[in-house]
Amino acid sequence: MLAEAKQFVGLHARFMGLDPKEVDRVLGRIGTLDGEGRGSWVGEWSAVADRHVRAGKPRAASNLYNLARFPRADSPARREAGELAAQSLHSWLLRSGAGERRTATVDGHEVPFLYQAGPRPDSPLVIMMGGIVSLKEQWGGFLQAVPRTGSAVAIIDFPGVGENGVPYSRAAGKVFTAVMDSVADTCAADRTLAVALSFSGHLALVQSQADRRIRKVVTVCAPLGTSFTEPASLAAMPRITRAALSHTSGVTTEDLDQHLSALALRPEEIRELRIPVRYVASLRDEIIPQDDWREAARLHDGFHVNAFDDVHGSPHHLRETRVIILGELLRHGGRTGLARLVEQLGRKVLRIAQVPIASSHHPR
Repeated sequence: MLAEAKQFVGLHARFMGLDPKEVDRVLGRIGTLDGEGRGSWVGEWSAVADRHVRAGKPRAASNLYNLARFPRADSPARREAGELAAQSLHSWLLRSGAGERRTATVDGHEVPFLYQAGPRPDSPLVIMMGGIVSLKEQWGGFLQAVPRTGSAVAIIDFPGVGENGVPYSRAAGKVFTAVMDSVADTCAADRTLAVALSFSGHLALVQSQADRRIRKVVTVCAPLGTSFTEPASLAAMPRITRAALSHTSGVTTEDLDQHLSALALRPEEIRELRIPVRYVASLRDEIIPQDDWREAARLHDGFHVNAFDDVHGSPHHLRETRVIILGELLRHGGRTGLARLVEQLGRKVLRIAQVPIASSHHPR
């Protein structure tokens, strides 16, 4: 599983903006995914993170501690790395004034999240959630970026990850509602855009049916239906993904397939989605089969797809993905003219185009 971990971490390192040469040097020193000393995954990443702390670079240290607890906090050393990631990011928040830590309550669980108000008391809200292996601290830069587009922003951990102790299930989508409730006095939470990556995109779509304050979902490589149910898809899922899902869901690997089958969005649920969805797909995705998002686009007129010739998360098309997300953030924040300009540049310069998929029903 070590080879899978090294491959997967490249995606997150690119998202974080880490120096590729430094990443390669650290990966070259790692000989085992287990253990805690020199040559171990958590040991090598933590040592580099410690150096960044001493150098007065808490945000960079937070990202490195994030990688140290990858892919899941299943040992004391990894749990400590996760805690240090949160502490380091909090230190950066205090120093920069970029945001604050708040807490929402979900079924008795206290779920901390990061928050920055928008430029106006009536600014709409953006809720960001990463996937099954990334801490919310990884996305701390958005605390500064999103308010510039006109919105308030809240960043939360995926269920079962980091400081979110709610196990991954359909009911875990209530964390979106809890966060909206907790910030409703400082922004227009009744106008919320969910930017939810990978498996969190599925969760945002589930909760959008229960909470009408979610007005749109933007997601990258989210599982929808067949990803959870098709035996071939489940068998092809990387071991590290299955291990992370087992951990976040609180089920054994033997019971994982049965648990996942209950998460699948049924065709009628996708057809009845009342909100638009912007979906970034990867044509060589090792986790999400193309049939999953192609069928969703046929069932739901508001399901718009951009697809790239890439693997899960489209790590080699980060510029394109960032442009797509930026356009959606600007539009949500009321800056439609600038959003149109960004989208136009994306089409002309980066050749970003939507995938034409014929709908299987008449427009509503």
